[in-house]
Amino acid sequence: MQDNGLLITFSGDGKGKTTAALGCVLRTIGWGGKVVFCTFFKKGFSGEFKVLKTLKGCKVYGFCQEHPAFSGNLKKSDFKKLFRGEWEKFKNKFKTIKKCDLLVMDEILIGIRDKILEEKELASFICFAKDQIPGINIILTGRGMSAKIVEKSDIVTEMRCIKHVFPEISAKRGIDY
Repeated sequence: MQDNGLLITFSGDGKGKTTAALGCVLRTIGWGGKVVFCTFFKKGFSGEFKVLKTLKGCKVYGFCQEHPAFSGNLKKSDFKKLFRGEWEKFKNKFKTIKKCDLLVMDEILIGIRDKILEEKELASFICFAKDQIPGINIILTGRGMSAKIVEKSDIVTEMRCIKHVFPEISAKRGIDY
């Protein structure tokens, strides 16, 4: 039986989605695998990017590094247009990847939540990726899990917030970014 790779989803309103994906990145690299870590809607200043860029076997890319929630200057219509262009850049970049054991699409589910990426587009890309690189494991993270994503995924973990200090205490370097 051929290993078709896994589709793993880390979602929910709690902390730990990216952190869980990073654990899988470390395990994959630890076994000599190749990782492509693509982040959406995040500026590339978080501590994990500094480390990921130094790891042999790990390629890091950032797409659509703006989001209206964090940028008061961006209207929703402009954001959608920006994302559409970045989504095309992401797909074109992925077409150049020849070897990859793990693809992380960090925060991509925000696109589903904010209705700028249709589930069928994401599903189509996943099928394309699995055809291009048989056996690839794919991790999706972000708030915005849907019933269709759950159905398509092999593993789904929902991070649930029980208690959080935000907004009373600002984001902490090393903990939140």
